[in-house]
Amino acid sequence: MDAGSRVRDRSLHHGLSADGTPAAAGNGSADDGPRDRVEALAERAVPRDVVRPRRTVLVLGGGGMRGFCHIGVIRAIERLGLQVDEVVGTSMGAVMGALYAGGNDSHKMEEVAAEISLKDYFRLNLVKFLVRGLRHASVYKGRAFHDLLRKWLPQSSFDDLEKPFFCNALSLTSTASAIFGLPGGPDVSVADAVYASACLPSIFEPAVIDGDHYIDGGMTETLALRVAHARSADLVIAVDLSHRDLSKPTPYRASLPHILFQTYEVMGLALNEHNLHRYADDKTVVMKPKVSHLGLLDMPDVEEVVRIGEQEAIEALTTNPLTRYLCDAQVVADEERRVARPRNYVQLEVDADACIHCGICAATCATQGFAAVPIGEVVKKPFNYECTRDMACERNCPTGAIRLGNL
Repeated sequence: MDAGSRVRDRSLHHGLSADGTPAAAGNGSADDGPRDRVEALAERAVPRDVVRPRRTVLVLGGGGMRGFCHIGVIRAIERLGLQVDEVVGTSMGAVMGALYAGGNDSHKMEEVAAEISLKDYFRLNLVKFLVRGLRHASVYKGRAFHDLLRKWLPQSSFDDLEKPFFCNALSLTSTASAIFGLPGGPDVSVADAVYASACLPSIFEPAVIDGDHYIDGGMTETLALRVAHARSADLVIAVDLSHRDLSKPTPYRASLPHILFQTYEVMGLALNEHNLHRYADDKTVVMKPKVSHLGLLDMPDVEEVVRIGEQEAIEALTTNPLTRYLCDAQVVADEERRVARPRNYVQLEVDADACIHCGICAATCATQGFAAVPIGEVVKKPFNYECTRDMACERNCPTGAIRLGNL
């Protein structure tokens, strides 16, 4: 089957034509050659009278060194010709988001990522530990990391950025989430605000801003969709780094760093579940790059992680109806030959032999993908187009009977 036929067959199977609109008859002639069909697809992919969203907000989630994959997502956005009007970031997502909002392209951002060295920027506070013991605030010094942020984010004010940018951090004194970048907010430099957003508790020393002490915004909201919602976004592109292969348990290690990081990760999954349930609506495209094999503070192969982010974004953005028609037509046509199936739904599967019909899946799913029935099939939506991709049903199934596909 040629590329044009695959495009038509796949689109019609999902009730859409190649340009993401309801399928209609007469989309091409059987006499067209392969090249003609690809060119025809390129012409159809973006309607001439397309109305673009008035405000597109890019939301970059936290995830430690996994956040380097945000560079690949931004590279895909550049390649697809998508317009981003505002940027929201948390933790490492704040670092990458601020660089992007400051006018750096993905290649410049990759240079910054390559400069971050665990050896240089994660130095133990050995002297203070020896002197003060557990009264000291962190395992690592934050100064070197803070200096790096000041080097690459020299803006003294958020107004100096090329795009509106917002990042969140948690106040240890008021217990409130601070959102830096909002009008009327604290007068703070971009580097100081980003450091506060990325200041993982017990790892880095808390950020001090106007006499208050701040830690990583991911402690309460790892993917700041609430901010995008408050900004009245017409389109939200969200990058969630919480994906995990739940069929592979994480081996336990009797060490303080492992217990801390694993606790942060599990807590983040639970917080993300509620966040996505509330704010992932019909204006939101959520993608989950497959970077769970990386530890929060493991130094990755930057080039490989960027590639993972770019490929995930290309597949998600060229097949989701909310963004497909906004993408560069030729790139869409090229990618149709590589993408096996659209990424705008999640496949729900339940092992009937393992299912005990407890109803947990039905109570957990925010989009009514499952039924609470005493016997028989519990899946109501085998292909769930409304799924928020929080993976809560699979994670909370007491017998491990649920598997989610096409994430």
